[in-house]
Amino acid sequence: MRAWVFIRLFLRIFGPVERLDAREIESSGLLAVKIAQMYAVRGDLIGPAKAAKLATLYEQASPMAPGEFRRAFEREAGQDLKDALEVLDEEPLAAASLGQVHRARLKDGREVVVKLLRADHADSFRRDAAVVRRLARVALFFYPRLQRLADPLGTLDAIVRTTETEMDLMAEARGSRDLERLRDAGAARLPHLGRLAFPRVHEGFCGPRILVSEFIAAPSVRTLLQQGRFGYDSLLMLFRIHGYFLFFRGEFHGDFHPGNLFHDGERFWFIDNANVERVDPRFTRGLLSFLCRLGEDDAAGAARELESLSLSPLPDPEIFRKRLTDLHRGFAGLPVGAQSLTTRMMRTIRLAVESGLEFPAGAFPVIKSLMYLDGMALACAPDKPLLQDVVKFAGDFG
Repeated sequence: MRAWVFIRLFLRIFGPVERLDAREIESSGLLAVKIAQMYAVRGDLIGPAKAAKLATLYEQASPMAPGEFRRAFEREAGQDLKDALEVLDEEPLAAASLGQVHRARLKDGREVVVKLLRADHADSFRRDAAVVRRLARVALFFYPRLQRLADPLGTLDAIVRTTETEMDLMAEARGSRDLERLRDAGAARLPHLGRLAFPRVHEGFCGPRILVSEFIAAPSVRTLLQQGRFGYDSLLMLFRIHGYFLFFRGEFHGDFHPGNLFHDGERFWFIDNANVERVDPRFTRGLLSFLCRLGEDDAAGAARELESLSLSPLPDPEIFRKRLTDLHRGFAGLPVGAQSLTTRMMRTIRLAVESGLEFPAGAFPVIKSLMYLDGMALACAPDKPLLQDVVKFAGDFG
């Protein structure tokens, strides 16, 4: 029975847009939501209309009923937190697939948010993951080429790993500390990193299923984009900040969608820092070199940079280089609105895989981050040559 739920999910994702219903996906369980969220950044694969529908699953989950939230709070909150609270709003600030966030105030006047997990998803999530793993193996048996094109088992493993991390809210505190340490290590050389902040976590009030942290009054980047108030200069600064973690450190925020970024016009806050992705920085710097070559309109050089990232050399690289040059001819000067970086990257990866290149495990989180940044650029500055502009900051990451 559960197998049919996920067969139907994929039929919906790859079927007509009018049959795609975010609420139906939400009712199918946590794993279904996480799979759908992954495809929300694949507008190149499923089309922008369906990607936009799936993107609502990031911030518009159905909230717990008021009584359910209050019971969860009473169960998870320690007496110290109950004694320290003066006000706890019943209406959530945000609701997501795993939990929801409520504004509160402590008796000492500090404004905080209380994040609570929903009912325990762990057992049902793992059962569903086993079902999808069996379906993926069947699909690979009948269509082995799917492994090279989509790596369904590797993708599922990544979803399971990141979701299980998110099921422990203390991971959010640990992730914030890790990113803050890396920020501080680079701030002397890159002063603009001082514009990045992290909400203070009140760890004495926290546990695996409850988190209390500083309330950030600034709006999310998603809200600013929707209101037309997120400028291109702010986007470039965000790219410089995130690029330091992504390209130089190889340790970065693993869920970099605009709902997890807050901005007051000067500072940025990264929230929901549970998943800190770690990728060999040789890979991320090589990818940066590939992007720089594209930005300089050097497609042949970009091809050589991409080849250097492969686990094994191509038997005849000249064919790949010619095909990549043909794919990217004239791309460097195009504005984002004419040809998004996401679309170009996914076409590049498909070409590379079909040509025989094999990339190391863990590449997708890097690509996903670039997809989010590209999506923000499409929303705020479709007339700008994003790739040429970000190449100017390559020195930050070397």
